[in-house]
Amino acid sequence: MVVGPRLRNIHTWFARRPTSPARALTLSAILPTDDSINSSLIEDIIGFKDLKVAARTYNAALVTYANPDRVLLQELTRKYLGKDPHNIVVVDPMAGGGSIPLESLRLGFRTVAVEYNPVAYLILKATVGFPAKYADAGLFEETVRAAKEFIAKAREELGKYYGGDAENYIFARGVRCPFCGGLIPVQGVAPQITGASRFKRKYLKIDFDKERRTFTAETTETKPSKPIEKRGNYIRCPYCERWFQLRGQAKAGQTAFDKWFQEHAKLMKSVVEELEQVTPEMEEKLLELHIPLVKQAGNTFVSIWGDEEEERRFVRALRDLSDEILELQEYIPIDEVPAENEWASTARNKGLTHWYMLFNPRQLLALAKLSKIVAETAEKLASRNGEFGAAVALYLAFAIDKVADYNTIATHWQGSAFKTGIAHTLRGESTIDFRQEYVEMVVTFPERSLEWALEPGIAESGELTKTAGGILPVLKFLTDEFRGAGLGDRVEVYLGDATRLSEILGVGAVDVINVDPPYFEQVIYSDRSEFFWVILRRALRPVLELLFKPGLRLSGWSWTSPAVPREREVVTYDKKDSSGRFRRFFKEFTKETYKVLKDDGVLVLWFTHPTDIAWRTVGEALYEAGYVVSKVWPVETEMKTRYKRQVNVVAQETSLVIVARKYPRKRLLEVSADVRRGLLNHPEFVETAKSVVEDARKVSKEAGASPADMMALMLGSALSVATRFEAPGLGGFDPLFDAAATKVDELFVAPLLHKVLVEAGPVRLPEADAGRVVEYVRRAMLRDAATRSYVTLWFLSRVDLETGRCRDRLLPLSYDFGQTVTKLLGYDIDRLRGDGLVGESVVEEPEDEESEGGEEGGGRGKGKAFYPVMFEALSAAHARIPRDKISSLVPGRALYLAYLALHESGAPAVRADSIRKKLTMWGDEDIAEAAAVAIILLETARDVDLGFRQAQVKGLDRFAQGSSRGPDAVVARELAIRTLLHLLPRA
Repeated sequence: MVVGPRLRNIHTWFARRPTSPARALTLSAILPTDDSINSSLIEDIIGFKDLKVAARTYNAALVTYANPDRVLLQELTRKYLGKDPHNIVVVDPMAGGGSIPLESLRLGFRTVAVEYNPVAYLILKATVGFPAKYADAGLFEETVRAAKEFIAKAREELGKYYGGDAENYIFARGVRCPFCGGLIPVQGVAPQITGASRFKRKYLKIDFDKERRTFTAETTETKPSKPIEKRGNYIRCPYCERWFQLRGQAKAGQTAFDKWFQEHAKLMKSVVEELEQVTPEMEEKLLELHIPLVKQAGNTFVSIWGDEEEERRFVRALRDLSDEILELQEYIPIDEVPAENEWASTARNKGLTHWYMLFNPRQLLALAKLSKIVAETAEKLASRNGEFGAAVALYLAFAIDKVADYNTIATHWQGSAFKTGIAHTLRGESTIDFRQEYVEMVVTFPERSLEWALEPGIAESGELTKTAGGILPVLKFLTDEFRGAGLGDRVEVYLGDATRLSEILGVGAVDVINVDPPYFEQVIYSDRSEFFWVILRRALRPVLELLFKPGLRLSGWSWTSPAVPREREVVTYDKKDSSGRFRRFFKEFTKETYKVLKDDGVLVLWFTHPTDIAWRTVGEALYEAGYVVSKVWPVETEMKTRYKRQVNVVAQETSLVIVARKYPRKRLLEVSADVRRGLLNHPEFVETAKSVVEDARKVSKEAGASPADMMALMLGSALSVATRFEAPGLGGFDPLFDAAATKVDELFVAPLLHKVLVEAGPVRLPEADAGRVVEYVRRAMLRDAATRSYVTLWFLSRVDLETGRCRDRLLPLSYDFGQTVTKLLGYDIDRLRGDGLVGESVVEEPEDEESEGGEEGGGRGKGKAFYPVMFEALSAAHARIPRDKISSLVPGRALYLAYLALHESGAPAVRADSIRKKLTMWGDEDIAEAAAVAIILLETARDVDLGFRQAQVKGLDRFAQGSSRGPDAVVARELAIRTLLHLLPRA
């Protein structure tokens, strides 16, 4: 929910960091790290003392809205660093949406923002560069004036193409039955357009006349039946009742949707490229393909199929596009969709080979006319005011992008009870996603569309909390912040390659690098931004040189290019980085940051990718560049669903901030030939790990971290430990990191083991017995990857990490999170599943609708999650896994011992003797380790896991005790634990 002007409203960017932690982290990286500066002074500089004022002004106590105290900061930098803030250089070499450089500049530091992507470069100019430079020159006031003129001209030019009361139009895609030829309006909004109660006539009724093969549509207050029967990718013709394939991979020939896209592309090409005059047949084809079904008029939905006036307006747009094509052609995105653009591949594969084919004729006409108005305005303003005029035009062009995102044939209608309206083109899918219906935004509707994109009235009034996401309220906020500050000469924005950073900045010139890099395949920025670039380069054509020439440091690319640069973009196109592209470029980038930093400089690296490959790549890059990780912080920056679209699942929700410096490393000369064992036993390595883990534990507690985020922080601690050492014969970073991850994990779990045994578990043990159990579990975890993986997942899923008590309901683990943890601990969650030690559960996913090329279905979906199992493992092992295999794994042996300890009869000593006689093939150490792990499992398992209540687990009844016949759960558990203690050697 927008509570005030937010940076993201300037222009869409695909990963933005929150400004509050960006400010705090930059400040923390510059000021001394010891306790010489009182924390209250730091809070004052950040702006905490102004939070009440921010809350009154913006209805939100956000640091973003609080002014930093630049005077106090100057006093402290002079006192502790001997220089003014303007002599301290802060760089974001992958600056994206601009949060980090903006907050650096607001603090008063000399700020450099570098971006490889031209759209992001323009966003940085609009967010940081121009507001700081031209706030006192009247940038806001001039842009408001130009925006009002722009909106007025747009209404004059485009108003005639829309119904007077229309806010949005919902179009069905018209397909013909391959058997009877009947026209079918394919859409996903019938029978219910929206579930929101505030709307009238929110149901859509479609009736089919089988004899005439025609249909009628009307909106109603009562819910009708579904008009079309669907089954997977097939639909049943409502006229002849025969089934045919609508979508998906064609079984034979073409699907109906394949044909729809082909015919749409042909119609658009005939007008835009072949310059054909519109004929009655073309008009008929337009209304057959793009069926105007419903319009939203305020809070009422009105059927417009058969509405001659609405159809006339729609057809007129096609005719006028054709008549004015020569005048408008330079404003139409006629460029080919590049073959390299994976996001647009679904469009290209359907025959939409050029960007303009993503629009219907009216949408394209509106886009071209808006671009023409802005281009003419830009030329006029720049001729009078140079770069200042170009800056004004840039905000107008951004408004076109904002409208275009909500105005293509790849939009769709959202009709849930919580959200009703247009789902925009660049929503979360990895490729362009075509739904059954699409939505057209009415560009000229008051307070919507173009006026919503800019919001000149709200911005001019100063009532910025009323913003619904417009550009000008943000510009108002920014220019107010920079007015009179004298910061315009402290910021530089470059279009450049971060992997060649030293060519832009020089060597040893930077105090702080604060950066949130792209990671692997999470977002391919070049692909998505190209949708905007083909629009911007036309609307801003007269002023592109003014905008780009001062900051262009990128060789081989020009602002005249129809495509954005992607050759050296630090991304990859698959999760595993099969080509090694990301690993190669990220290492080059990290080495360049080391070059440009001063000897006492600091690298602040935001890390947000939950895979073991990402962890190893980042660690290896930092290590090879020469960095030592001095600190790792958790920062809440991610939406709860960013990583996994599941509910009630353990998945990482925060970013980690990795702080790295040019510290010297400790060389460990006395490490044995077995490097891993040598490191785990090296006193200095162990003591460093203890110190780092204890620090991380405090940070985690203060932050109130979730189990997954706590584990992520521990893995970050392993990076810190590993980068502090070097040793002969390592052969790379991995042996150091593997040893560090193993030790850190053991140190993370060991105190929890003690708490469970002495304080929290159902059977409290004396210190001496608890110590023996902990020691053998530690040994097993250090020695055996399966044990440390299983025990770690067990605690994350089944134990409250604060209290040490078992959870009433276990927390399933997301696959990515479980795989990352187990891989970094030397095992694999798939191997644990194969061993029968991890099971699957089904969780609900957020409501979604079917998408072209995706899975069929609607409503709330199901997803898989994973959890460490108890006696189910024995049931699975009995069916699938050889006895000798499960006996080779410490967790498997532990489960078997726990089962035997529960089922034997007699006193604990008698039970223990009986068990030993059954396990003659196991050594004493094997038995001791398995018994210790078994005790931990029994102390932290629920009664249902032990069979003391009805357990809904297939195969468990073969091993579990019945709830009505078995002994008391408390007594049985204690007898089993006392039995297992007899299997541990006495000290």
